[in-house]
Amino acid sequence: MSQGQTDPTAANAVVTGELERLFAGARDALTDDTVTRLSATVGNGLDALDRANRSGVWDALPTVSALVQSGDLQRVADLARLIGAAEDSLSDDIVGRLSGAAAGGLDLLDRINRSGIMQALPTITRMVESGDLDRLAGLARLVGSMEDSLSDDIVNRLALVATQLAALVDKLARNEGFLRLIDVLGREEVQDGLIDLAEAACAAKAAVAREPAPSGGLFGLLHVAGNPDTLRALRFVSLTSANLQKGNKG
Repeated sequence: MSQGQTDPTAANAVVTGELERLFAGARDALTDDTVTRLSATVGNGLDALDRANRSGVWDALPTVSALVQSGDLQRVADLARLIGAAEDSLSDDIVGRLSGAAAGGLDLLDRINRSGIMQALPTITRMVESGDLDRLAGLARLVGSMEDSLSDDIVNRLALVATQLAALVDKLARNEGFLRLIDVLGREEVQDGLIDLAEAACAAKAAVAREPAPSGGLFGLLHVAGNPDTLRALRFVSLTSANLQKGNKG
């Protein structure tokens, strides 16, 4: 063998000797307590690996990797810290009030559900769209303002007027003549006759205002009597009187 080359057997012997000295030093440095702790650590590590393998956590690694790359994992961690800080800041009184508020809200939802108000939602929606709900609210405000503006004296007078009106309506309802009058006035021909009479009276008033004052005397009376309209009017009055007499006899 040349001088520039190293004997492999000698080199291996040197490495083996160094490893033996290293293992011997490590064995001398290890106490029973250290060995026990190392054994427990290795055992716990193997147990954790076995549990992770059986739990299927390896299937979640792609999702966790995606969360890390998108930054969502950091947001989840921040949210967890926020929830933890909120839990630390909540006192027993705040927790009690929150529990009471949640219970009250659930009770309100239960009452709404049992009251059948859900069936009224379509109607309320149509009222909102058509503006009727705003009008109803305005009417309620108007009634409230009227109630606030009514004094005791006004209320007493309104009550008195309402009482008198009720008494008057009761008297009229028990009066047979008034009921017959209502029936007659409800007929169309009677309504037309009353309208014609009112229009004729207005026209006659206007005509009299336009004509000069009558001269009077016998000749004036004869002139009026010779007017065909006067004769028709007298005939109308005569027929009306005759019909009234027939009604009284009946």
